[in-house]
Amino acid sequence: MHNIRLKICLVLLTVCFILLMGSALAETARDITAQAVMTASTHKPSSVRVSDRDYETIWNSLRGRRENLEFETEEPCFGVYLCSGMEKTAPWIVEEKQDNKWVQVARGEGRYGHEYVALPGITHFRVRLESTAQLVFSVNEIYLLSEGDLPDWVQIWQPPVEKADLMILVAHPDDEMLFFGGMIPTYAGERQMDVVVCYLTCGTPGRRSELLNGLWYCGVRTYPDIGTFWDKYSLKLDKQYKTWGQNTVWSYVTELFRRYRPEVVATQDVNGEYGHGAHRVCADACLHCVETAADETKYAKSAKAYGAWQVKKLYIHMYAENQVEFDWDIPLESQGGKTGFETAVEAYKLYVSQQQPQYQVEPRDSVKSCYLFGLAYSAVGPDVEKKDMFENIPVR
Repeated sequence: MHNIRLKICLVLLTVCFILLMGSALAETARDITAQAVMTASTHKPSSVRVSDRDYETIWNSLRGRRENLEFETEEPCFGVYLCSGMEKTAPWIVEEKQDNKWVQVARGEGRYGHEYVALPGITHFRVRLESTAQLVFSVNEIYLLSEGDLPDWVQIWQPPVEKADLMILVAHPDDEMLFFGGMIPTYAGERQMDVVVCYLTCGTPGRRSELLNGLWYCGVRTYPDIGTFWDKYSLKLDKQYKTWGQNTVWSYVTELFRRYRPEVVATQDVNGEYGHGAHRVCADACLHCVETAADETKYAKSAKAYGAWQVKKLYIHMYAENQVEFDWDIPLESQGGKTGFETAVEAYKLYVSQQQPQYQVEPRDSVKSCYLFGLAYSAVGPDVEKKDMFENIPVR
């Protein structure tokens, strides 16, 4: 009996040891940037603000120069998370100082604005572009991480979807939160559907980083499509078209439909929510392009590249006909019980540059309610139950 009890005690001690070891191994990596000593080649350190946690402050290297950010840390660094708001990025590398020589130990692909690379636990290293040929190294923020599991906020982006279930087309970063509310966390985060969010404009590099943070928080893991139209405020549809070129916009949106082949498209109010011309363009272009995208004789270049595509349903925010009030107040398991609306409210806080009293994620009782849409086009019949954007559409 004594031997049996001893064996039981040993088993229990072993189990406790394994659990404790597992807990230690599962420790979340910490942000150790603040303890690092940073220098920047050909720049005064005080002028380089890549760790002030402000996405609007940017360090740019001189074009074509082999400039770098160098770090020395007390604690070994096991990862670099680099944020860039540039329209075009390029491969970058991490080099460790070994025997007075710089040796490459990691490489970032430079495909996405926010990118993480793992490091082998080093204390003296630098970060720079892989090639300097007429390129600028642009950094909004940089995070150095200790050993451990990656924090939830570190973004590991997947390529854009090849075939979208849902496309959300908006004019500006933050419109997808203000006027669509729980749509993204419900369909991308909770239901794990293939969602692509497309923006006509970006504004500033800082807003590009903010939109990535907001989408990631809502559960989007495939990279968005960020356009390059010049953001100019207008209160009239025709004036906005004059700025951008109506045919240019129609060609662009038609190509988006053909490239991503969405079953459902959702876009902004025909009256621009509060009158914004760029918002109006989104709705007007979608109404036009839902038909042109299906016609292989229109916009031959994108038809040749991607083929024609028939969008099944088009929902427009606040559209007067065939109205549907979606329910974004359902608790989401993927968000720990927060509703889709509550998730959008939290995500919008990440758009720091846009925190103004007149802007909010529009609640159900607002005249600009993010719950209210109209089925402006359908190739699969009317909505009857009016609970799901994919009513009448077989989904996986």
